Amino acid sequence: MSEALDSLRREIDAVDDSLHDLMMRRVQLVEQIGKIKAEEQNAAAPCPLRPAREMEIMRRLWNRHKGAMDKDVLIRLWRELISACVNIQAPMCVAVYMPERGMGNLEIARDFFGAYTPMIPCRSAGLVLKELMQGEANVGILSLNDDTQGCWWHSIALEYKRTLTVFAKLPITGPARSRGEGKIAYAVGKIAFEPTGEDRTLLVAETDGTLSLSTLDLLLKAAGVPTNAICDAHPIDMTRKAYLFEVDGYLSENDERFASVMEKEAGKITMLRVIGGYPVQLG
Repeated sequence: MSEALDSLRREIDAVDDSLHDLMMRRVQLVEQIGKIKAEEQNAAAPCPLRPAREMEIMRRLWNRHKGAMDKDVLIRLWRELISACVNIQAPMCVAVYMPERGMGNLEIARDFFGAYTPMIPCRSAGLVLKELMQGEANVGILSLNDDTQGCWWHSIALEYKRTLTVFAKLPITGPARSRGEGKIAYAVGKIAFEPTGEDRTLLVAETDGTLSLSTLDLLLKAAGVPTNAICDAHPIDMTRKAYLFEVDGYLSENDERFASVMEKEAGKITMLRVIGGYPVQLG
């Protein structure tokens, strides 16, 4: 072994030790944060996930990264670190919609929430919502157009409107090079959708069946609601229909534009409800 190679390997060992020391220091800081949260709330802290704060970290690292290592690998490393720290504050469990293995949702969930975070496989979207409502899981992973037995986003808008919220769209680096078979999934939980400065809002619109989708979209745009995609549609019954819109920016559930549109259409639009959203993906 050459002296130059041996010297470089000794330097790598020193860097590894420094990285390890910093990781242990990070864990100590996380433990202090957990104690402060518990003291301020005079009780055990709720789910410690802060998606907006985590995305701020991811964006900062993504934008400052240089060198030969792929950015996707960088994010994967930090997601594992962040997930480990979250589990220190409070144990996490994720319910994953996967009627069959190999559909990609499990890989997407593990890459974001950590390889050692417990995962509950669920054969239907309804079972994912049940696990969340009963408190068996903190987070649910759901995808669109896969479950013919129901429509999870419409269920959230109707039945769970004050508890469950979409807070992330996964993978956060986009589906092209992820392990999820090119799929997209949404993370849902009793977690607030907070603005990060670069966001998309998910809006559920329900109609009496007399408005076409194109007319509905034009009405929303005319009211100043910047829709940019129709993610999914759901026939409620023989006449009524529901649509899932993606909207540019962060919108609150109490946005006054919703009431204005519904009032103007005199009953043709029976519901406009925000069910959360997500930070814009990296890349």
